[in-house]
Amino acid sequence: MYALQTVGSTTSSVKDDTEVLDLDDVGNSIVEQIITNSNAVKRSGNVTANGYQSSQTHPAIHNYERNVKKDHTGLCFWTIFQAVGLTCVGTIICRSVIYQHGYFDVSSNNNSTSITKSQFSNWHYSLSTVGFIYLYANSIFMIKSHKSKVSLPYIMLHTFAYLVSALGLCAMYVHKETGKPEGSAFYEGHLYSIHAWTGVLAAAMFTIQWLTAAATFIMPCLLKIGLPLGKMFSLYTTIVSTISLISGVNQNAMKTAKDYRMYSIESLVLNGFGLLVIVFLFLVTYMVIKPNRN
Repeated sequence: MYALQTVGSTTSSVKDDTEVLDLDDVGNSIVEQIITNSNAVKRSGNVTANGYQSSQTHPAIHNYERNVKKDHTGLCFWTIFQAVGLTCVGTIICRSVIYQHGYFDVSSNNNSTSITKSQFSNWHYSLSTVGFIYLYANSIFMIKSHKSKVSLPYIMLHTFAYLVSALGLCAMYVHKETGKPEGSAFYEGHLYSIHAWTGVLAAAMFTIQWLTAAATFIMPCLLKIGLPLGKMFSLYTTIVSTISLISGVNQNAMKTAKDYRMYSIESLVLNGFGLLVIVFLFLVTYMVIKPNRN
């Protein structure tokens, strides 16, 4: 490729025509590549004074805008989910305070505070709504399958929901025991309704799921077993808890609500509460089973 030319005692290398042609081909290839990339950029947007404006015709930009749209949709569902859940909690609290004498009974001289039998029932349904339904459902979405371990915030929220739910069950036990005739068997007055049976089932499932999550947190090697069990049990427990709560509230309304069959305001509030809990369950189920929930 190189021709040697001798001038006197000096020897120099001179490129022949073949290398010049090769260099021209390489240069033309680089120029064509630059032009092609430039045309691709031009096709991806409209020319403005500051450069190119993005357009949906470019695949990368289209994917980005599609992901942004998914994020907005997820945020919308999350907002509705929180709003419905807080409305459920607020509804049962307002019903207890306005129509069922609240949560505490203060003496006439304001020197002592007590809790009556009916108020223990108010505590039961309010704490069950907060623990079994709202807090427990929120803890589901803190389970991330791509995480290498169970997070501490998830364990803390899950434990708090478990404690609140346990207090709700204790309140119902005290409610049943208050005013019970002496000499009665320990089981009399307990666990005779579908509400009680489904409540015990929900509590048992909650306990199993919590123990699984705690064991996974302490021993990360159980992660592959713990997280799937937690996801499935969390959703199933929420369904069972919803059935138990609605049946219990309806049972309580039939006993305590005035003019329940005459469409009183309290009866409408309780029926609306039941519908809100069902809507909340639908939102939880959808957000759990949709493919891109994580």
